[in-house]
Amino acid sequence: MYSPSAFLLVIIVLLQWNCSLGVVQFGYDDPPENILYADGGTRISGLQEFVDRDIILGGLFTVHTDAAGSAGGKCSTDVWTRGVETLEAMLFAIDSINGDGNLLPDVMLGYDIRDTCQSVNIALEEGLDLLLTKDQTLSVNRTRVSAVIGPLESFVTIPVASLFHLFQMPQVSYASSSTLLSNRDLYGYFFRTFASDNERVEAMIDVLLHYNWLHISTIYSNNLFGTPVIEYFNRLAKDNRICIDLDEGIDDSFQTAEYNILAQKLNNSTANVVVIVAAVDHAKLLLREVSAVYEASTNKRKFLWIAHDATISGFTAEEEFGHLVAGMITPFTLEEYNLDGFDDYLSELNPSSNARNPWFTEYYMTYFNCTDCSNHKESIADQPNYNQFQLVPTVIEAVYSVAHALNNFLEENCETPVQWFPANQTCLGQSMTLNGENLLYYLQNVQFSSPTGKNVSFNEFGSIEAQFNIMNYQTVSDCKTCSQKYQFKSIGIWDENLPVGERLQLAGNITAQFGVNSTGGILYELESQCHICQPGFIKRTIVSSCCGTCDPCLGLNFTNTTSATQCRTCSETMWGNQPLTGSSGCVTVEESYLRPSDAWSIVLIIVAVFGLFAVAFVTAVFAYFWNTPIVKSSGRDMMVIILIGILLCFLITPVYLIKPSPAICALQTIGLWFCITIVLSPLLVKLIRITRIFLIQDISTRPKFVTPAYQILFTFLLLGFQLVLVAISLIVVYPDAERQIVANETNTNDFPTLVVRCTEDHVALLALKMLYCSAILITSNGLAIFTIRFPENFNESKHVAFATFALGLIWIAFVFSYLNTQDKFQTALISFCIQMSGLAVLLCLFGPRVFIMLVWPKQNVQNYVTKPTTGESSTEL
Repeated sequence: MYSPSAFLLVIIVLLQWNCSLGVVQFGYDDPPENILYADGGTRISGLQEFVDRDIILGGLFTVHTDAAGSAGGKCSTDVWTRGVETLEAMLFAIDSINGDGNLLPDVMLGYDIRDTCQSVNIALEEGLDLLLTKDQTLSVNRTRVSAVIGPLESFVTIPVASLFHLFQMPQVSYASSSTLLSNRDLYGYFFRTFASDNERVEAMIDVLLHYNWLHISTIYSNNLFGTPVIEYFNRLAKDNRICIDLDEGIDDSFQTAEYNILAQKLNNSTANVVVIVAAVDHAKLLLREVSAVYEASTNKRKFLWIAHDATISGFTAEEEFGHLVAGMITPFTLEEYNLDGFDDYLSELNPSSNARNPWFTEYYMTYFNCTDCSNHKESIADQPNYNQFQLVPTVIEAVYSVAHALNNFLEENCETPVQWFPANQTCLGQSMTLNGENLLYYLQNVQFSSPTGKNVSFNEFGSIEAQFNIMNYQTVSDCKTCSQKYQFKSIGIWDENLPVGERLQLAGNITAQFGVNSTGGILYELESQCHICQPGFIKRTIVSSCCGTCDPCLGLNFTNTTSATQCRTCSETMWGNQPLTGSSGCVTVEESYLRPSDAWSIVLIIVAVFGLFAVAFVTAVFAYFWNTPIVKSSGRDMMVIILIGILLCFLITPVYLIKPSPAICALQTIGLWFCITIVLSPLLVKLIRITRIFLIQDISTRPKFVTPAYQILFTFLLLGFQLVLVAISLIVVYPDAERQIVANETNTNDFPTLVVRCTEDHVALLALKMLYCSAILITSNGLAIFTIRFPENFNESKHVAFATFALGLIWIAFVFSYLNTQDKFQTALISFCIQMSGLAVLLCLFGPRVFIMLVWPKQNVQNYVTKPTTGESSTEL
């Protein structure tokens, strides 16, 4: 029989043995002590557990991303599922440590975890709140935060690390890789379980060199994360003669339009390999537009992406653009084992069982796409498309690094068993307080084997040794669904401890994939070379690019060969076929002259036809009423000459609608001056005759040279002098058609116009002809003003006067209009002015007579025209 005391001793031994084995009691079914709220209580910002906890670890996690368009000032409503998984990894690690009898056996860890919303502003607010908690400004009884895990993004971590350095708060990030954080003078309290970007860039360069991808494009976030990485990458690329075709940054202010422009630039680039170092949200927005450009394009172009692992930390096989990034290569931090313990832990969580994490239900709803998930019992970890987030091990290592540092502190400074005093962060038997400066020493010297099987220690820069899995986003067959899916597979490793040239070691049993083609076939070969300049472009060597640039041959320049170095010039009257974008040949420049099909020409033709019908009609009426008083009184001989002149004003129209040539130019010159003079000269002669008749003093004396024969003679003398001037001008300046290239006013490189026009007259002779016509016109108008005062019933003078006035107004308007037009419009204006002159004279001089003859025949009698005071009959006035 065993005594009760012996039985009790056995029970105590068994309990101690279980503790030594690390039996973990996960606390997810108990709600946290506090759930913190922000934005007026509308947003959960954090959770805290201080009750019965000795040492508190802070946490900064990206549970939500920043709201679009808020410039990092607000939190979005969409939960980032991978962020919730990293948060659960910290809780898992704390529970595991609290249940481990060998690590911090007499101390319980608590937590104070906040959501940074991927925002610098929010992260600084939450970080400051953690520091204030440390200084006990919120509650005198609250245990202060001893160290902080996180944040994730480098551009968020850098300002937070600067703040923590100022307040001596140790910080261990699980994903921030920026090289800037290696500066111990600025970030002396910063550590990370994630390799720095310098080694990551060197791994990327080694991959490019291995596959001979020497012509690439680079895309990066223009912030504290992306800019330093790409600067170092560009420096190494230049040293290794890797040519960067397109180098573009993404600003936080980018909208959809800017992402689309960037996607278009990528599609138009010549490099087949793209190195991308961008924040997750930047990468997703860009790839969404790349997908849109891909769907809209005809060439269905894809790229091989070399990505920073932080860029694709949120990728899963279900991404909408998975086929576009198939073949992606990225260096992941090397982890030897998948943490099955975490997957087992996650498999126990659902909305009803996880009372600790206030964001878990939202995460669960996003994962399963359900609106009411309260009754769901499915496990996320048991889903076929689940794969453990690659940052889960680094989060756990970050928590364990702090725990081992604390454990070393306690072993060296506290009595065993440890009796801890949370209020002042000391233990029985020591005078040293657990503060940031003391914990920093133990973190710098920590060495342990993590649950992942990895030996963890920090170098002088606060980073771990760089070892990467070279992961390839491959197309694999899913036997369960008989379909293809995408997942990352390791194709090798990169180890910074090996000699240069041997650091990249690719696996021999796994073939790398470089994407899929438009038909779904897997690509196992890929080339990326410097761009070849197509016809229309020349290769220009520049200092900033090893590939040079392809500059277009603009304007009248062209080239019809590939990779030409010099543009050729088109011959006269020719221009490049693509003058704004790069010409590969020459085309004849379109000639510009007044054509019959032009709008102006159609108007001129209509007016000419109308005028010809009007002249024919008036001629027929005059012929029919030839011997009536109204016709006799008008001076039939002179009226016939005027009608001939009007007829020529309309018949000359086609001459101005024909392509200029020496003969056409001569006809245009003759027609202009002849038509105007043959109309003006008879009017002037008629006005002179009327004036002389009415001004005569002696009514018994007949004025000399007033008979029809003399009128005709004087008319032809006036006309002859003008023709002599015209003939001289044609001899002095031989009429010809000239061609002149006139540049496009908007863009001088765009297609010009080849203006075809007649050569101009000699200036002196042109002035003489104009002065002569002006003299006739001015004299006629002067006499018209004078004769219009003659007896009221002497209508002949009024008709001539009105015709003369109309001609004066028309030609004054013509001069001003001609000076303000050019090229073919001047030609049209000349023809139109000639037509209007003929119509004006026809209407003013012949219109009233035709009206009387046809409509008012009672006035077509001898009494309609009074006899002059000279006693001369008005029959042939």
